[in-house]
Amino acid sequence: MCEKVFSILVEWGIEKKIFGVTLDNASSNDAFIRLLREQLNTKAPLVSKVDLFHLRYCAHILNLIVQDGLKEIDDFVYKVRESIKYVKGSQQRKEKFLECVELCSIKKQKGLRQDVVTRWNSTYLMLDGALYYRRAFSHLELSDFNYKECPVASEWDRIQKICSNKVSVEELTEDIMSLDISCESNASNSVNNPKV
Repeated sequence: MCEKVFSILVEWGIEKKIFGVTLDNASSNDAFIRLLREQLNTKAPLVSKVDLFHLRYCAHILNLIVQDGLKEIDDFVYKVRESIKYVKGSQQRKEKFLECVELCSIKKQKGLRQDVVTRWNSTYLMLDGALYYRRAFSHLELSDFNYKECPVASEWDRIQKICSNKVSVEELTEDIMSLDISCESNASNSVNNPKV
C-alpha cells in the first residue's frame, strides 16, 4: 500500500509538500507511516518534524475511549441490543410491541435503532431509544413469555445515567471534528495553536 500511495504522491507532484498523514490507531498504519516517511525522506526532507508526520485521528481515539467505557455496561447494552432484535425480528412482535407502547400511553416520537458496534454514538442512540420505550419493554416482558432479555429496573436506571452523560461526549466529538488546523509557514505553530 505504501508503494501505491507514494507513486500517487509523485504522480500528483506533491511528494515534497506532505506535512502529515492522519490515520486511525491501527498497528498496520504505524508500519505504513514508517515506510512512507522513509520513502519521502529519500526524495527530500519532510516539511514537518518526524514526530508530527503521523497525526492520530482524534475522533477515532475518542471513539476507542467511549467504547472502552461501554464495556463496563456491556451486559446492559447486550440486553437492549437483544431486546431490539427481538422486537424487530417479526411483524407479529413489532405489532405486539406497538400494542405495549399504546397501553403504556407512550407517544411514538422515537424509533428503535440497532447500533453499529464501532460507532459509539449509534450505541447511544440505541440506548436512548430503548430507554424512551422502557415501560413498553417491561410490559412486553410480562405479556410475551418468549421475550427474555428485558433489562431490570436497576439496569434501566444505569442506562439512564449513561445517556444523560452522553451530551458532553458528543459535544467534545463535534468540537474535535470542527477544528480547522491550517498549515501556516510555521508548521509547529499551527499544530500547537489550531484555528477554531
